[in-house]
Amino acid sequence: MTRIFLPTMIAVFLVAGCGEDTDQQELDRLEPSPLPVTAVAAVTDTIFQVVAATGRISSARVQALTAQLQGEVVQAPECVGAPVEKGEVVFGIASEESASRLSAANSAYRNALVLYEFECSNHRGELTDEVKEMLRRTTGLADARVALESARSQYRNSVITAGFDGVVSEVSVREGMIVYPGTRLGSVMDPENMQVEIYFDERELADCAPGMPAFVEVPSLDDSTLKGTVASVSPVIDPAIRAGRVVVKLSRVPGIRPGATARVEVVTEIHSDCLVIPVEAVLIRDDRDVVFVIRDGKTDWRYVTLGPRGRGLVAVKDGLEPGELVITSGHYSLAHDAPVVVVD
Repeated sequence: MTRIFLPTMIAVFLVAGCGEDTDQQELDRLEPSPLPVTAVAAVTDTIFQVVAATGRISSARVQALTAQLQGEVVQAPECVGAPVEKGEVVFGIASEESASRLSAANSAYRNALVLYEFECSNHRGELTDEVKEMLRRTTGLADARVALESARSQYRNSVITAGFDGVVSEVSVREGMIVYPGTRLGSVMDPENMQVEIYFDERELADCAPGMPAFVEVPSLDDSTLKGTVASVSPVIDPAIRAGRVVVKLSRVPGIRPGATARVEVVTEIHSDCLVIPVEAVLIRDDRDVVFVIRDGKTDWRYVTLGPRGRGLVAVKDGLEPGELVITSGHYSLAHDAPVVVVD
């Protein structure tokens, strides 16, 4: 009898064993796989509330150079970018009339001066200041001095000099060209004194004031963030664009160029010692602010009370503890108690 039923019993045990393995595999298959997310820890930091705008970098000192008289250009920079020193001649204009007038004025002044000195040496009596002034008039020295200064001024107008140390930023004429009074010759700019010009609407402009710190991102410098200071705030709103001009002064940075695009964030308020998380960690569910915290590999749905925000961070007043991991991406379709895995 035992030999007859033994194969049957073994088969029953085998079938039962296979059934248990199948159930376990089915349970494993039904258990959801952890979802990949990114997360950061809530930390104590400073919140900088800002108003932001995009503008252009420019030099705070630009000297427009224009011709003051008619003549031929006899000196001009070969190209832009050439360094110049204060008082250095940038453009020269030949004018025979001004040169001849200066020469004649110099001769007349020297003759009058010789006559004045002769009269002074032969004057009988005390040579008081009143007497000297009378002799300057009678010898023509006073008029000769005025004429000489006028001739010198006209001659100086034939050479255009730099008003400060800088670089040539524009050349509009070349040697040999004939120019006239008012003709734009070029310009000089100061590369050590850079600024950003931006425009804020009426409400944002009201929050700005000279001296406020600012963060300036420049794409052409690999999105480097520079520090600046608000130099001026326009007291007038431009009715055409309903905005006012704000100028932010920058420190000297190698490679920065006028005309480059810059994004400016003017700091209007500073809040220290705040528990902060990235703004992207916050979701809105049922008209309330929510974050997902990771605990033991699963999500923990938290309602939070938020405070001030700025520069990508937001302060959390209630609902979160320092050091807790909050999910920053991959959380839009998550539910409470869902398994997750943090990825880079």
